[in-house]
Amino acid sequence: MAENRKKGTSQGGKQTSKKSGSSGKKGNGKNSHKEKSRLDILTIVVIVLAVILVVFLLVNYNKQKNKEQEPGGLSGTPTSAPSATVTKTPDGNKPTGTPVVQPTGAPTGTPSATQKPEDERPTPAPTEAPMISREEAERIVRNRIELPDYTIELLDDHLMIDGEEYYSFCINDENGTALEPLLIVEKKEGELFCYDFAGVVSPFSKFPLDKTETGSSGTDVISEEEAKKVLSGYSKEALGLSEEVSAYEMEVDSWKTVADGKECYGIDLIAVVAGKRSFCGTFYVALDGSAVYSRDDATGEFIKR
Repeated sequence: MAENRKKGTSQGGKQTSKKSGSSGKKGNGKNSHKEKSRLDILTIVVIVLAVILVVFLLVNYNKQKNKEQEPGGLSGTPTSAPSATVTKTPDGNKPTGTPVVQPTGAPTGTPSATQKPEDERPTPAPTEAPMISREEAERIVRNRIELPDYTIELLDDHLMIDGEEYYSFCINDENGTALEPLLIVEKKEGELFCYDFAGVVSPFSKFPLDKTETGSSGTDVISEEEAKKVLSGYSKEALGLSEEVSAYEMEVDSWKTVADGKECYGIDLIAVVAGKRSFCGTFYVALDGSAVYSRDDATGEFIKR
């Protein structure tokens, strides 16, 4: 009996120790779980605080940057505070009157506009000379012709010759017959020229204003080719030319011109250089071949050669 009790007691002690050991283990597990939860919460709090701190720093930086960009902000030259000038009484105790405040460092005088250097000033655009009107051009022609029975007809108001613009007119005599050559008026200067159908521009003095018939005998009249030979027989010095007559092309007018009371062939001398035709003068050969004349462009007088 006693042995059985000992066994029971020993077994009971063993069971009690086992229970207490298992309960101790359970208690340690709960404590570690709580500590882990606390660490997790603390970590989250630290992270949240760090995020708040970062956001605060960014907001503060942006405000500081905006202040610096505003006029009168932190950047740039600091504005000095105005200094007050106080007028004192002779005894030096009490100020009299109102203090006069004068800002220091403020600009004095009236600011003047910055002048550009001469080379930076804009260059004014060149102004083109005004063109004369059609009526003015027709008046120029009428004043030079001075024959009321002749009519003036505008043919072209945009005739272009070597980059210059002209009015082109046809002159009709008292019978309505168109005279040659045409008359053209330069639009800028109002200069008057003759213009034949070959495209040659010549002085106005070539225009046949005097068409009076002289009644020359048909037996005494030389041909156009003979008139050219008569003109070719004169030297360049006698005619006032730079080259001999043979160096020029000769064109005979389709009308006759009276010079010094003699009816003449009008012969134009044309220089051709690099395909360009240039008028060099008109000479008048009498129909009977007895004389050769030129005409002064200024006075319109015929000069015997």
